[in-house]
Amino acid sequence: MPRSRRKSEFHVKYPYPRFQTRRAFLRGGIRFLARLLLNYQIEGKENLPEGGPLLIVGNHFSFIDTICPIHVTDYPLEFINDAEMPMAPGIVKFLPSAWGTLKIMQGRPNLEAIRAAETILDQNGILAIFPEGHVHEPPLGKPLPGAAFLALRLGVPILPISSYSEDNWNIPGTLLKKRRRTKVITRIGKPFGPLAAKNTDHVPSRDDVKHAGLEIMEQIASVLPESARGPYLREASTTL
Repeated sequence: MPRSRRKSEFHVKYPYPRFQTRRAFLRGGIRFLARLLLNYQIEGKENLPEGGPLLIVGNHFSFIDTICPIHVTDYPLEFINDAEMPMAPGIVKFLPSAWGTLKIMQGRPNLEAIRAAETILDQNGILAIFPEGHVHEPPLGKPLPGAAFLALRLGVPILPISSYSEDNWNIPGTLLKKRRRTKVITRIGKPFGPLAAKNTDHVPSRDDVKHAGLEIMEQIASVLPESARGPYLREASTTL
């Protein structure tokens, strides 16, 4: 199939923005629950670009931190995430399906999701991805290649957003034991990039992806507390 025809078909299948009514309803519900259950602090809103194309990257210390970009921005966001989410509670698995996220299967070819992401960014869209690919306790770990590959292939600006809870995201425990709302801090860093591969044909090499992944993680680390930066502690330049 000619590339131009394939591109056109993906633009029809993945128009940007999508599901606007449904997502507006979900965003309203998320913001209501955030005000009700969380003591939410947002830093760096002045760093938010006016629009896309934009790749948002962030840490993934909790299943709940996926709502943070929805809560702190007004962007018509697209997400790319793990299709299986084996460790996620049922209520958490509901949100990606309801939002209509792009789903990937880790360890397998994901050409449909990659092309969909490219199509969205090609329409000046805004896509959020968690480079580590799975939820884990702090600090930051190693990234999977997906975020770096997309950043290099598409050459779009990148925005680091970190979310961190001093109460370890224990919403019921904080309410019942400490008699207060769970404290959450979201920090929005300055946009960086675009990142460029050494190859000029938009096919990043392994070294390109490795170095780009490191830079992305360093930028995320720069907007996290020192205790959560992990192996990127020395590289992070921002003092929080």
